[in-house]
Amino acid sequence: MSSTQGQPEVQVRRDRGSDSQGYAKLIVAAVIAVLIIVLVLQNTKEDWRFHIFLWWFSLPASVMLVVLLICGFLIGMVSSALLRRRKKRELKRRVREM
Repeated sequence: MSSTQGQPEVQVRRDRGSDSQGYAKLIVAAVIAVLIIVLVLQNTKEDWRFHIFLWWFSLPASVMLVVLLICGFLIGMVSSALLRRRKKRELKRRVREM
């Protein structure tokens, strides 16, 4: 006789949706990273000249692209944090009103 004869079977289900979404985000991020690397590498020989207020900048295009990408990333992070903070305050205010 088997020792598991009287015990109920337990089946473990995995949520496949969250795994596939994680892989999709990872693939999209990898494709974007490769495109950015290609863009930067293609612009290594060209110089860009910028005039900001009273200063003139002349930098290689690749350096300027990296600086602009970092600035855009930081602006996105700050705006996301501010929106999250606003939503959290709004939720706390609604809970207090109830």
